Amino acid sequence: MKEGGSIKQLLSFTLAGELYGIALEGCKEVDHNKTILKVPHSPEHVLGIVNLRGDVVTILNLMALFGRDWKFSENKSSLIRLKGKKESFAILADSISDIVEIPEENLEPCPSHLNEKESKFIDHISIIKNETIIIVNQQELLRIADE
Repeated sequence: MKEGGSIKQLLSFTLAGELYGIALEGCKEVDHNKTILKVPHSPEHVLGIVNLRGDVVTILNLMALFGRDWKFSENKSSLIRLKGKKESFAILADSISDIVEIPEENLEPCPSHLNEKESKFIDHISIIKNETIIIVNQQELLRIADE
């Protein structure tokens, strides 16, 4: 690592067999095994809502935002609650992995072969412990959540 280089702290999680990361400073809390209430006529990227300590939290389907199919198991999923500007929202993960630190010089841009739908939600990629981690664009999630 270059001296004086910044370190990006990420909460890593798995989803549909892939490793993802999201900026730790934007995460509010992690919760497990919550009952998700489906909302009729909601967009495909909204899985539903949950009650977290009295707050109604919208659950975004990251895979739908990427344009991919994914079947979640409600009793085996974890919620990552993010700090929204207007309202509370969360994304689902199959499991929470760890907090990882990645030097900024090890962050690679989003691969150019991805479609536009996928690439706007991917900030960077990196390799940690011989595994690719896809770093989610939290600003784009905030934009979607606040619509």
